[in-house]
Amino acid sequence: MSSLDGNDTDDLSLTDRRRAAYRQLIDGERATGDGECVTFLVHSVDLRHAAPDLIAAAGLGLALTDRGYGVRLVPRHRWHLGGPADIWIATTPDVDPSLAPIGAWCVAWAHSDIETWADLDHLRAFDQVLVGSEVASSTLAVTEARQVQVLRNAADAELFSPPDADEADLREGVVSLGVNADRGRTIEPLINDLRLTVPLTVYAEPLRTMRSSLLGRLQEPVAWLRASEVLTRAQLSVVEMAASAQGSATLAAHVFEAIACGALPILNSRLGAIECGLDLPSYRTSEELGEQIESLLADPLDIAARAASLRERVLRDHTWDVRAREFEDAVGAARAARRSSQGDLAEPPQRALHYFPDYNRANPYQGMLFAGLGAVDAYPVAVTDVIEHLQTRAVAAVPGILNIHWTTPILQYADGPFRAAIELDRFSAALHQFRAAGGRLVWTLHNVLPHEARHVWAETQLAQLMADRADAIHALSEITARQASEVLRLDPRRVVVIEHSSYIGCYPQWISRQAARRQLCLADTDRVLVALGGIRPYKGLGRLLDVFHELAEEDPSLRLLVAGKPAQTQETAGLKRRCEQSPRVISEFSHVPDDQLQVWFGAADLAVLPYSRILNSGVFWLAHTFGLPIVGPRTGALLDLADEPHVRLFNPRDDRSLKETLRSTISELVYDDEQARQARAASFRAAQARPPHRMAEDFAQFIEPLLTTQDRSARRAAG
Repeated sequence: MSSLDGNDTDDLSLTDRRRAAYRQLIDGERATGDGECVTFLVHSVDLRHAAPDLIAAAGLGLALTDRGYGVRLVPRHRWHLGGPADIWIATTPDVDPSLAPIGAWCVAWAHSDIETWADLDHLRAFDQVLVGSEVASSTLAVTEARQVQVLRNAADAELFSPPDADEADLREGVVSLGVNADRGRTIEPLINDLRLTVPLTVYAEPLRTMRSSLLGRLQEPVAWLRASEVLTRAQLSVVEMAASAQGSATLAAHVFEAIACGALPILNSRLGAIECGLDLPSYRTSEELGEQIESLLADPLDIAARAASLRERVLRDHTWDVRAREFEDAVGAARAARRSSQGDLAEPPQRALHYFPDYNRANPYQGMLFAGLGAVDAYPVAVTDVIEHLQTRAVAAVPGILNIHWTTPILQYADGPFRAAIELDRFSAALHQFRAAGGRLVWTLHNVLPHEARHVWAETQLAQLMADRADAIHALSEITARQASEVLRLDPRRVVVIEHSSYIGCYPQWISRQAARRQLCLADTDRVLVALGGIRPYKGLGRLLDVFHELAEEDPSLRLLVAGKPAQTQETAGLKRRCEQSPRVISEFSHVPDDQLQVWFGAADLAVLPYSRILNSGVFWLAHTFGLPIVGPRTGALLDLADEPHVRLFNPRDDRSLKETLRSTISELVYDDEQARQARAASFRAAQARPPHRMAEDFAQFIEPLLTTQDRSARRAAG
């Protein structure tokens, strides 16, 4: 529909015209106006299954067009194609700010899912951050986000409006549109567990997990543009907000839309409603929800009065027209503050360093490595799909730099050699496109091949491809480069050594030895070994258990601590049973939270790395960080410290070597109090000699020349 003028709209209601306007917005017919051009980045522009990011972008976007702006909504598959924009708004956390047009004002609108936004290491690259609540603003205040202001969700008063007065008496019953926006969502558990003695209709897809009593109440999901047809007929609307929305006090647009339609929402958390000045009924359990519905329906006049009062408040304070004015004010103030250089309002970093895979949740090494990028006007961006990234950046204005770390996700999960060959070819072709377009590749060499490689021939070809195509190879030690050269052809001119640092300052270290032992039910007289880290076959926990029990027969005071996230294999399941059955082993087969590492290391006398092979080890430096003497395999980067007084190395191919090394180390560095004290001091000194900030500075200095070739600001100056 290209025009809404004249006779074409004589028979259209106000709601129908508004729906047509949204379709025009989606079709790009409102991309130009008298004012600035605003681009919203959304996952999809499918209005039939509108997700929260599309609802927010469309609502605010259409209100901005009414104020003279040109507005475009760009779906995910077109993010990399660019296009003109004065204001560029990311409405979902997986938008890459390096794709923004040169000179655009970049805004991150964290209107929902605030915890995911808070975890982004590229949030600092946006000029401004908008959030959906004051609580969310406090959450982001401790991150590296720039200017943070509140811009809540809202309702379109023209699209969502109550029925005529003579139709108001037709309202009856209760509806739930909690799943109308996304067919992929499931019915929330509180609604599913509700004992249906109330007139509740749920608009959702049927699922096998639904109660049979609920299945009879289901109706087809309702498209967002048609939601008002349901809400205007209902007295109550049940909203079950996700846990993340409850914690961040963020109200979904659906809450405001229900109120605008004259239906009274019932929420499973009042925090967001209170922050918005809305007095809404709430529930915490299915029983409370049933009681709340029955109590409210007993007095229809009270429902109508409360709904009318709330609607007046929403139409005054929580419409998209109001939000458009707030958006103008927020962006205008932020730009003015930038121009006047008030406080910490310097321009955000301009140069992106993309990296793959993102293993920060399990190991902060990457975050430590990238911590100095700000000094060279850069910021890191995690990549989730490496082949998609290579393909899309190959046609982007600035292909950028990709820093690949572990190659495991590229081929390791291929089912069979044929699929591995296909994935290898796909990666090779995408990498060729990326490099031909001017993209640069940096390989951080942690391991020559992935641990427990399923397709060794393919992994070897992949490693050689990386070595051949990389503009620079970052080795974590001289030994790393030397041992890798025994397997791969490496050009020494492209190899740069930046050593793995310790984790000094990255983890809490305030608990006392006595308190740590009390938490783990250990006696002060126990001699304690610790094996911590991911539990996988190559890490040798099975043979450590064999050796430990032999030594424990000689010394009843020996105890073993085992903690870490296990691989999902039969072998690790067997290891878990062995640990649980031994009274001398204390185990935790799950990820150890950061604040609990001090307990496991603090209670120990000696760290053991019983690995069968290793090139580099984060756990090795983690043990140093907590000042523990270490027993590890005589291989890889551990050889650099082979002569240190707190390090003892064994032959990784000989279980007897592990046993004898452990026995002698326990005798010398655990039983002997003076030698133990000296070993712990030496271990901690070694950690202090390799601080994370030095590694970060060295990496930033190394990467800066490569970043310069991809510099957005240089291209801006060139026009």
